[in-house]
Amino acid sequence: MKAHILATALSVLMAASGPSLAQSAGDSAPKDAPAKPNDGGTMRVTTKAPEPDKWDVQNFNNNTRRVFKCKPLACPDPQTVIFVFGKSPTKHPDPKALERFAKEELPKSIRAASAAREVMSDGDEKAETMASDTATLKGFPSVINETKFSRSKSETYVQTAIIFAGALMVRIQSSSPNRDLSKKGLAEFLDVMRIEEGPASTTPGTPSMRGT
Repeated sequence: MKAHILATALSVLMAASGPSLAQSAGDSAPKDAPAKPNDGGTMRVTTKAPEPDKWDVQNFNNNTRRVFKCKPLACPDPQTVIFVFGKSPTKHPDPKALERFAKEELPKSIRAASAAREVMSDGDEKAETMASDTATLKGFPSVINETKFSRSKSETYVQTAIIFAGALMVRIQSSSPNRDLSKKGLAEFLDVMRIEEGPASTTPGTPSMRGT
């Protein structure tokens, strides 16, 4: 049951994407690959697990979606951390618009996606917004959201961070039936993530993702 509600929560959060998540071209490099200099106007994101031996990682959709799953017996409860990379709807989000998105639009879209999922599955799944607000992460305007998904007696907590890094939007989701574990996972993956900005250019650059 825990695995089912976790999978449901992840599918709902992915469906409730908020601003456009159009895929951007990405590249992936092995751990020991030398760093490439950024092209003008580009954003490069480096993701890795804080404790690599504990995690399995998979890449999807031309490396624009990266999924980390804690290995069996390596975590006290099931845990998944997902990175999604896409084009930002704007390079400079308006503070008031971002606040409205954080406090109204994103929670509403998550609840709507959950309700649609409930109808399709003929189940009793519910989504409850625990917290949703603006923040500054890695020096960029961001949104932090916590949603609890419930089904029968099972619960899954999903911590979501959306970072608007220039032309790139990075969405990170940490999910677990263990609320403290989901929060810890988001914090630890954010801590080791790096976002590097190339020099200014008159020609718009292509956001890229690099993982280790």
